[in-house]
Amino acid sequence: MKILIIDDSSDYRALLRLYLNKELSDVEIVDYDFDNLGKPPDNFNWVEYDVLFLDYKLGPSEDGLSWLKEFRDKPGFPPTIILTAEGDEYVAVKSIKLGASDYINKVDIKPKVIAKMVNEACEFSKKTVYEQQNDINEATQIIKKVVKKDAVPDTGLDIGYKFVRMIGEGAMSKVYLAERVSDKKTAVLKILDLTRVKEQKLIRRFIQEANLIAELNSPFVVSIFDQGLTEEYGYIAMEFFSRGDLKQRVEFGLNHEIAIIYATHIAYGLEQIHQIDVVHRDLKPANIMFRGDDSLALADFGISKKLDKVSDITTFGQILGTPHYMSPEQGEGHSVDARTDLYSLGVLLYEMLTGNKPYSAKTPAAMIYQHVMAPIPKLPKALSRYQPVIDGLLAKRPEDRIASARDVINELETLQA
Repeated sequence: MKILIIDDSSDYRALLRLYLNKELSDVEIVDYDFDNLGKPPDNFNWVEYDVLFLDYKLGPSEDGLSWLKEFRDKPGFPPTIILTAEGDEYVAVKSIKLGASDYINKVDIKPKVIAKMVNEACEFSKKTVYEQQNDINEATQIIKKVVKKDAVPDTGLDIGYKFVRMIGEGAMSKVYLAERVSDKKTAVLKILDLTRVKEQKLIRRFIQEANLIAELNSPFVVSIFDQGLTEEYGYIAMEFFSRGDLKQRVEFGLNHEIAIIYATHIAYGLEQIHQIDVVHRDLKPANIMFRGDDSLALADFGISKKLDKVSDITTFGQILGTPHYMSPEQGEGHSVDARTDLYSLGVLLYEMLTGNKPYSAKTPAAMIYQHVMAPIPKLPKALSRYQPVIDGLLAKRPEDRIASARDVINELETLQA
Protein backbone atom coordinates (compact mmCIF):
# COMPACT_ATOMS: atom_id res chain seq x y z
CA MET A 1 0.00 0.00 0.00
CA LYS A 2 1.30 3.45 -0.91
CA ILE A 3 0.09 6.52 0.99
CA LEU A 4 0.65 10.16 0.07
CA ILE A 5 0.61 12.90 2.75
CA ILE A 6 0.07 16.51 1.69
CA ASP A 7 0.37 18.83 4.68
CA ASP A 8 2.25 22.11 5.15
CA SER A 9 3.73 21.02 8.50
CA SER A 10 6.79 18.76 8.28
CA ASP A 11 6.40 17.91 11.98
CA TYR A 12 2.83 16.79 11.47
CA ARG A 13 3.77 14.73 8.42
CA ALA A 14 6.43 13.01 10.52
CA LEU A 15 3.90 12.25 13.27
CA LEU A 16 1.38 10.87 10.79
CA ARG A 17 4.08 8.75 9.16
CA LEU A 18 5.09 7.38 12.59
CA TYR A 19 1.49 6.43 13.43
CA LEU A 20 0.86 4.79 10.06
CA ASN A 21 4.06 2.75 10.21
CA LYS A 22 3.17 1.63 13.71
CA GLU A 23 -0.23 0.20 12.75
CA LEU A 24 0.05 -0.80 9.09
CA SER A 25 2.34 -3.43 7.64
CA ASP A 26 3.80 -3.37 4.14
CA VAL A 27 3.09 0.33 3.69
CA GLU A 28 5.10 2.96 1.79
CA ILE A 29 4.53 6.54 2.90
CA VAL A 30 5.43 9.51 0.71
CA ASP A 31 5.70 13.09 1.98
CA TYR A 32 4.70 15.77 -0.49
CA ASP A 33 7.00 18.76 0.07
CA PHE A 34 4.37 21.48 -0.14
CA ASP A 35 6.75 24.33 0.73
CA ASN A 36 8.97 23.63 -2.28
CA LEU A 37 6.56 22.02 -4.72
CA GLY A 38 3.37 23.99 -4.18
CA LYS A 39 0.28 22.81 -6.00
CA PRO A 40 0.61 19.48 -7.86
CA PRO A 41 0.81 19.89 -11.66
CA ASP A 42 -1.96 18.68 -13.97
CA ASN A 43 0.11 15.65 -14.97
CA PHE A 44 0.79 14.54 -11.38
CA ASN A 45 0.74 10.75 -11.20
CA TRP A 46 -2.07 10.20 -8.68
CA VAL A 47 -2.55 6.59 -9.75
CA GLU A 48 0.61 5.61 -7.82
CA TYR A 49 -1.15 6.07 -4.48
CA ASP A 50 -3.74 4.00 -2.67
CA VAL A 51 -4.75 6.67 -0.13
CA LEU A 52 -4.22 10.42 0.14
CA PHE A 53 -4.11 12.45 3.36
CA LEU A 54 -4.84 16.06 2.39
CA ASP A 55 -4.72 19.07 4.69
CA TYR A 56 -7.67 21.47 4.57
CA LYS A 57 -5.55 24.61 4.94
CA LEU A 58 -2.20 24.61 3.15
CA GLY A 59 -0.15 27.67 3.98
CA PRO A 60 -1.70 31.13 3.99
CA SER A 61 -3.60 30.84 0.72
CA GLU A 62 -4.02 27.28 -0.60
CA ASP A 63 -7.18 25.32 0.16
CA GLY A 64 -7.08 21.52 0.23
CA LEU A 65 -10.78 21.31 -0.57
CA SER A 66 -10.24 23.34 -3.73
CA TRP A 67 -7.50 20.92 -4.70
CA LEU A 68 -9.83 18.00 -4.06
CA LYS A 69 -12.51 19.55 -6.25
CA GLU A 70 -10.01 20.18 -9.05
CA PHE A 71 -8.22 16.83 -9.00
CA ARG A 72 -10.90 14.35 -7.90
CA ASP A 73 -11.83 13.41 -11.48
CA LYS A 74 -8.25 12.77 -12.55
CA PRO A 75 -7.56 9.16 -13.60
CA GLY A 76 -6.59 7.03 -10.61
CA PHE A 77 -7.14 9.80 -8.06
CA PRO A 78 -6.92 8.00 -4.67
CA PRO A 79 -9.52 7.95 -1.88
CA THR A 80 -8.87 11.03 0.21
CA ILE A 81 -8.92 11.67 3.95
CA ILE A 82 -9.18 15.36 4.78
CA LEU A 83 -7.10 16.65 7.72
CA THR A 84 -8.08 19.83 9.51
CA ALA A 85 -7.33 21.76 12.66
CA GLU A 86 -10.81 23.26 12.52
CA GLY A 87 -13.47 21.05 14.09
CA ASP A 88 -16.63 22.35 12.46
CA GLU A 89 -19.38 20.65 10.53
CA TYR A 90 -18.76 22.77 7.43
CA VAL A 91 -15.38 21.22 6.70
CA ALA A 92 -16.63 17.69 7.38
CA VAL A 93 -19.70 17.96 5.18
CA LYS A 94 -17.96 19.89 2.39
CA SER A 95 -15.22 17.25 2.34
CA ILE A 96 -17.70 14.41 1.92
CA LYS A 97 -19.74 16.33 -0.66
CA LEU A 98 -16.57 16.76 -2.69
CA GLY A 99 -15.95 13.02 -2.62
CA ALA A 100 -13.56 12.56 0.30
CA SER A 101 -13.77 9.13 1.86
CA ASP A 102 -13.41 10.59 5.35
CA TYR A 103 -12.49 13.57 7.50
CA ILE A 104 -10.69 13.95 10.82
CA ASN A 105 -9.68 16.78 13.12
CA LYS A 106 -5.94 16.70 13.74
CA VAL A 107 -6.35 16.65 17.51
CA ASP A 108 -8.35 13.42 17.24
CA ILE A 109 -5.69 11.47 15.36
CA LYS A 110 -4.44 8.34 17.08
CA PRO A 111 -2.57 5.37 15.52
CA LYS A 112 -5.45 2.89 15.51
CA VAL A 113 -7.94 5.56 14.39
CA ILE A 114 -6.05 6.53 11.26
CA ALA A 115 -5.18 2.91 10.45
CA LYS A 116 -8.88 2.11 10.50
CA MET A 117 -9.60 5.14 8.31
CA VAL A 118 -7.02 4.00 5.76
CA ASN A 119 -8.55 0.53 5.56
CA GLU A 120 -12.04 2.01 5.20
CA ALA A 121 -10.79 4.41 2.52
CA CYS A 122 -9.48 1.47 0.51
CA GLU A 123 -12.88 -0.22 0.79
CA PHE A 124 -14.57 3.05 -0.18
CA SER A 125 -12.52 3.21 -3.37
CA LYS A 126 -13.78 -0.22 -4.42
CA LYS A 127 -17.31 1.14 -4.57
CA THR A 128 -17.77 2.57 -8.03
CA VAL A 129 -19.18 5.99 -8.77
CA TYR A 130 -22.13 4.18 -10.33
CA GLU A 131 -22.80 2.29 -7.08
CA GLN A 132 -22.51 5.46 -5.01
CA GLN A 133 -24.95 7.24 -7.30
CA ASN A 134 -27.35 4.30 -7.00
CA ASP A 135 -27.28 4.77 -3.21
CA ILE A 136 -28.30 8.39 -3.62
CA ASN A 137 -30.94 7.62 -6.26
CA GLU A 138 -32.45 4.95 -4.03
CA ALA A 139 -32.57 7.32 -1.08
CA THR A 140 -34.12 10.06 -3.20
CA GLN A 141 -36.91 7.74 -4.34
CA ILE A 142 -37.57 6.71 -0.75
CA ILE A 143 -37.72 10.23 0.61
CA LYS A 144 -40.12 11.30 -2.15
CA LYS A 145 -42.51 8.81 -0.62
CA VAL A 146 -42.08 9.85 3.00
CA VAL A 147 -41.84 13.65 2.81
CA LYS A 148 -44.99 15.60 2.06
CA LYS A 149 -44.88 18.24 -0.64
CA ASP A 150 -45.52 21.03 1.85
CA ALA A 151 -42.51 19.95 3.96
CA VAL A 152 -40.33 22.35 1.99
CA PRO A 153 -42.00 25.79 1.98
CA ASP A 154 -41.84 27.90 -1.17
CA THR A 155 -39.56 25.57 -3.12
CA GLY A 156 -42.12 23.70 -5.18
CA LEU A 157 -40.15 20.52 -4.60
CA ASP A 158 -41.55 17.23 -3.40
CA ILE A 159 -38.32 16.24 -1.69
CA GLY A 160 -37.13 17.55 1.67
CA TYR A 161 -33.48 16.50 1.50
CA LYS A 162 -30.58 16.23 -0.91
CA PHE A 163 -28.49 13.15 -0.23
CA VAL A 164 -24.72 13.29 0.04
CA ARG A 165 -23.69 9.75 0.91
CA MET A 166 -24.79 6.63 2.70
CA ILE A 167 -22.81 6.43 5.96
CA GLY A 168 -24.30 3.36 7.60
CA GLU A 169 -26.52 0.36 6.98
CA GLY A 170 -28.33 -2.15 9.19
CA ALA A 171 -30.60 -5.10 8.56
CA MET A 172 -33.71 -2.94 8.13
CA SER A 173 -32.43 0.65 8.05
CA LYS A 174 -29.95 2.87 6.26
CA VAL A 175 -28.30 6.07 7.45
CA TYR A 176 -27.41 8.93 5.12
CA LEU A 177 -25.62 12.22 5.34
CA ALA A 178 -28.00 14.72 3.79
CA GLU A 179 -28.80 18.40 3.39
CA ARG A 180 -32.23 19.86 4.08
CA VAL A 181 -33.36 21.77 1.03
CA SER A 182 -35.28 24.47 2.89
CA ASP A 183 -32.33 25.90 4.84
CA LYS A 184 -29.21 23.97 3.72
CA LYS A 185 -28.87 22.46 7.19
CA THR A 186 -26.75 19.32 7.35
CA ALA A 187 -28.54 16.31 8.77
CA VAL A 188 -28.17 12.63 9.41
CA LEU A 189 -31.15 10.81 7.94
CA LYS A 190 -32.12 7.42 9.33
CA ILE A 191 -34.55 5.50 7.11
CA LEU A 192 -36.38 2.37 8.20
CA ASP A 193 -37.75 -0.01 5.57
CA LEU A 194 -41.08 -0.95 7.15
CA THR A 195 -41.71 -3.66 4.57
CA ARG A 196 -38.84 -5.67 6.08
CA VAL A 197 -39.87 -5.26 9.71
CA LYS A 198 -41.72 -8.27 11.05
CA GLU A 199 -42.08 -7.10 14.64
CA GLN A 200 -44.41 -4.16 15.34
CA LYS A 201 -42.44 -3.27 18.46
CA LEU A 202 -39.48 -2.26 16.28
CA ILE A 203 -41.66 0.16 14.33
CA ARG A 204 -43.05 1.66 17.53
CA ARG A 205 -39.54 2.10 18.92
CA PHE A 206 -38.49 3.84 15.73
CA ILE A 207 -41.40 6.27 15.99
CA GLN A 208 -40.78 6.77 19.70
CA GLU A 209 -37.09 7.56 19.18
CA ALA A 210 -37.96 10.90 17.61
CA ASN A 211 -41.22 11.63 19.43
CA LEU A 212 -39.70 11.48 22.91
CA ILE A 213 -37.32 14.38 22.43
CA ALA A 214 -38.55 16.14 19.27
CA GLU A 215 -39.78 19.17 21.24
CA LEU A 216 -36.78 19.34 23.57
CA ASN A 217 -34.39 22.20 22.85
CA SER A 218 -31.24 21.43 24.81
CA PRO A 219 -27.57 21.80 23.79
CA PHE A 220 -26.91 18.57 25.68
CA VAL A 221 -29.40 16.43 23.71
CA VAL A 222 -29.41 15.56 20.00
CA SER A 223 -31.66 17.81 17.92
CA ILE A 224 -34.39 16.14 15.87
CA PHE A 225 -35.22 18.13 12.74
CA ASP A 226 -37.97 16.11 11.06
CA GLN A 227 -39.66 12.74 11.10
CA GLY A 228 -42.09 10.92 8.84
CA LEU A 229 -43.89 7.63 8.39
CA THR A 230 -45.80 5.95 5.57
CA GLU A 231 -46.86 2.37 4.88
CA GLU A 232 -43.45 1.60 3.38
CA TYR A 233 -40.88 3.81 5.08
CA GLY A 234 -40.15 5.82 8.17
CA TYR A 235 -37.41 8.40 8.63
CA ILE A 236 -35.81 10.54 11.31
CA ALA A 237 -33.68 13.55 10.43
CA MET A 238 -31.31 14.62 13.19
CA GLU A 239 -28.24 16.77 13.63
CA PHE A 240 -24.84 15.69 12.34
CA PHE A 241 -21.94 15.17 14.77
CA SER A 242 -18.63 15.72 13.00
CA ARG A 243 -16.35 14.70 15.86
CA GLY A 244 -17.62 11.23 16.61
CA ASP A 245 -18.54 9.69 19.95
CA LEU A 246 -17.12 9.29 23.44
CA LYS A 247 -16.08 5.69 22.82
CA GLN A 248 -12.90 6.45 20.93
CA ARG A 249 -11.92 9.19 23.38
CA VAL A 250 -12.23 6.81 26.32
CA GLU A 251 -10.20 4.18 24.46
CA PHE A 252 -7.26 6.54 24.14
CA GLY A 253 -7.48 7.91 27.67
CA LEU A 254 -8.91 11.06 29.21
CA ASN A 255 -7.43 13.55 31.64
CA HIS A 256 -9.43 13.29 34.88
CA GLU A 257 -10.43 16.94 34.71
CA ILE A 258 -11.83 16.44 31.20
CA ALA A 259 -13.63 13.31 32.44
CA ILE A 260 -15.37 15.34 35.16
CA ILE A 261 -16.36 18.02 32.65
CA TYR A 262 -17.81 15.41 30.30
CA ALA A 263 -19.69 13.75 33.16
CA THR A 264 -21.11 17.13 34.18
CA HIS A 265 -22.36 17.83 30.68
CA ILE A 266 -23.87 14.35 30.42
CA ALA A 267 -25.66 15.04 33.70
CA TYR A 268 -27.03 18.28 32.22
CA GLY A 269 -28.44 16.24 29.32
CA LEU A 270 -29.98 13.75 31.75
CA GLU A 271 -31.51 16.58 33.75
CA GLN A 272 -33.18 17.89 30.59
CA ILE A 273 -34.68 14.55 29.52
CA HIS A 274 -35.70 13.63 33.07
CA GLN A 275 -37.61 16.89 33.35
CA ILE A 276 -39.85 15.68 30.52
CA ASP A 277 -40.11 12.25 32.16
CA VAL A 278 -37.87 10.43 29.69
CA VAL A 279 -35.40 7.77 30.84
CA HIS A 280 -32.64 7.02 28.34
CA ARG A 281 -31.96 3.41 29.43
CA ASP A 282 -28.95 2.96 27.12
CA LEU A 283 -26.37 5.48 28.28
CA LYS A 284 -22.93 4.40 27.02
CA PRO A 285 -19.91 5.99 25.28
CA ALA A 286 -21.21 5.22 21.77
CA ASN A 287 -24.35 7.26 22.52
CA ILE A 288 -22.50 10.39 23.66
CA MET A 289 -21.76 12.42 20.53
CA PHE A 290 -19.52 15.45 19.84
CA ARG A 291 -20.23 18.41 17.58
CA GLY A 292 -17.66 20.39 15.64
CA ASP A 293 -17.21 22.81 18.54
CA ASP A 294 -16.52 19.81 20.82
CA SER A 295 -19.77 20.18 22.77
CA LEU A 296 -21.43 16.87 23.61
CA ALA A 297 -24.98 15.62 23.39
CA LEU A 298 -26.96 12.52 24.38
CA ALA A 299 -28.12 10.54 21.35
CA ASP A 300 -29.91 7.32 20.36
CA PHE A 301 -33.22 7.21 22.21
CA GLY A 302 -34.30 3.99 20.51
CA ILE A 303 -35.03 2.12 23.77
CA SER A 304 -35.84 5.13 25.95
CA LYS A 305 -39.03 5.26 27.98
CA LYS A 306 -41.61 7.89 28.81
CA LEU A 307 -42.35 7.49 32.51
CA ASP A 308 -45.83 8.98 32.45
CA LYS A 309 -47.11 6.38 29.97
CA VAL A 310 -49.26 3.63 31.36
CA SER A 311 -47.91 1.04 28.92
CA ASP A 312 -44.39 0.49 27.70
CA ILE A 313 -43.16 -0.97 24.43
CA THR A 314 -41.21 -3.61 26.31
CA THR A 315 -42.87 -6.50 28.08
CA PHE A 316 -42.50 -7.09 31.78
CA GLY A 317 -39.24 -8.79 32.62
CA GLN A 318 -37.68 -8.08 29.20
CA ILE A 319 -34.15 -6.70 29.47
CA LEU A 320 -33.04 -3.95 27.09
CA GLY A 321 -29.79 -2.04 27.19
CA THR A 322 -26.05 -2.69 27.24
CA PRO A 323 -24.97 -5.00 30.10
CA HIS A 324 -21.73 -3.14 30.90
CA TYR A 325 -23.71 0.05 31.67
CA MET A 326 -26.94 -1.41 33.02
CA SER A 327 -28.30 -0.66 36.49
CA PRO A 328 -29.09 -3.60 38.80
CA GLU A 329 -32.84 -3.05 38.51
CA GLN A 330 -32.65 -2.77 34.73
CA GLY A 331 -30.54 -5.92 34.52
CA GLU A 332 -33.09 -7.85 36.56
CA GLY A 333 -35.98 -6.68 34.38
CA HIS A 334 -37.63 -4.54 37.08
CA SER A 335 -39.31 -1.19 36.50
CA VAL A 336 -36.92 1.73 36.18
CA ASP A 337 -36.93 5.47 36.73
CA ALA A 338 -34.46 8.33 36.24
CA ARG A 339 -32.08 6.79 38.76
CA THR A 340 -31.22 3.99 36.33
CA ASP A 341 -29.58 6.61 34.08
CA LEU A 342 -27.63 7.94 37.05
CA TYR A 343 -26.23 4.47 37.66
CA SER A 344 -25.15 4.28 34.01
CA LEU A 345 -23.53 7.69 34.40
CA GLY A 346 -21.58 6.27 37.35
CA VAL A 347 -20.29 3.45 35.13
CA LEU A 348 -19.34 6.00 32.48
CA LEU A 349 -17.58 8.23 35.00
CA TYR A 350 -15.57 5.35 36.44
CA GLU A 351 -14.55 4.31 32.92
CA MET A 352 -13.60 7.85 31.90
CA LEU A 353 -11.47 8.28 35.02
CA THR A 354 -9.67 4.92 34.94
CA GLY A 355 -9.91 3.68 31.36
CA ASN A 356 -11.55 0.49 32.66
CA LYS A 357 -15.15 -0.55 33.23
CA PRO A 358 -16.07 -1.08 36.90
CA TYR A 359 -17.24 -4.65 36.28
CA SER A 360 -16.33 -7.29 33.72
CA ALA A 361 -17.64 -10.77 32.95
CA LYS A 362 -17.73 -13.24 30.07
CA THR A 363 -21.50 -13.38 29.62
CA PRO A 364 -24.37 -10.87 29.89
CA ALA A 365 -25.88 -12.84 32.76
CA ALA A 366 -22.59 -12.81 34.66
CA MET A 367 -22.26 -9.08 34.00
CA ILE A 368 -25.72 -8.41 35.42
CA TYR A 369 -24.78 -10.46 38.48
CA GLN A 370 -21.74 -8.21 38.98
CA HIS A 371 -23.91 -5.10 38.89
CA VAL A 372 -26.32 -6.62 41.41
CA MET A 373 -23.91 -8.28 43.83
CA ALA A 374 -20.31 -7.10 43.41
CA PRO A 375 -19.00 -4.33 45.70
CA ILE A 376 -18.56 -0.85 44.29
CA PRO A 377 -14.99 -0.65 42.95
CA LYS A 378 -12.46 1.76 44.40
CA LEU A 379 -10.70 4.36 42.33
CA PRO A 380 -6.90 4.58 42.39
CA LYS A 381 -5.55 6.62 45.29
CA ALA A 382 -4.72 9.57 43.03
CA LEU A 383 -8.41 9.81 42.11
CA SER A 384 -9.88 9.13 45.55
CA ARG A 385 -11.46 12.59 45.78
CA TYR A 386 -14.02 11.37 43.21
CA GLN A 387 -14.91 8.20 45.14
CA PRO A 388 -17.94 9.70 46.96
CA VAL A 389 -19.56 10.51 43.61
CA ILE A 390 -18.84 7.00 42.31
CA ASP A 391 -20.31 5.52 45.49
CA GLY A 392 -23.38 7.73 45.20
CA LEU A 393 -24.02 6.81 41.57
CA LEU A 394 -23.23 3.08 41.73
CA ALA A 395 -25.30 2.29 44.81
CA LYS A 396 -27.10 -1.02 44.25
CA ARG A 397 -30.50 0.21 45.39
CA PRO A 398 -32.02 3.20 43.56
CA GLU A 399 -33.06 4.83 46.84
CA ASP A 400 -29.42 4.85 48.00
CA ARG A 401 -28.13 6.70 44.94
CA ILE A 402 -27.65 10.39 44.39
CA ALA A 403 -31.24 11.53 44.05
CA SER A 404 -31.22 13.48 40.77
CA ALA A 405 -29.13 14.69 37.86
CA ARG A 406 -29.18 18.16 39.40
CA ASP A 407 -27.57 16.79 42.57
CA VAL A 408 -24.92 15.07 40.43
CA ILE A 409 -24.23 18.37 38.65
CA ASN A 410 -23.83 20.16 41.97
CA GLU A 411 -21.37 17.59 43.28
CA LEU A 412 -19.33 17.49 40.09
CA GLU A 413 -19.16 21.28 39.77
CA THR A 414 -18.02 21.50 43.40
CA LEU A 415 -15.15 19.13 42.51
CA GLN A 416 -14.18 21.44 39.65
CA ALA A 417 -14.10 24.56 41.81
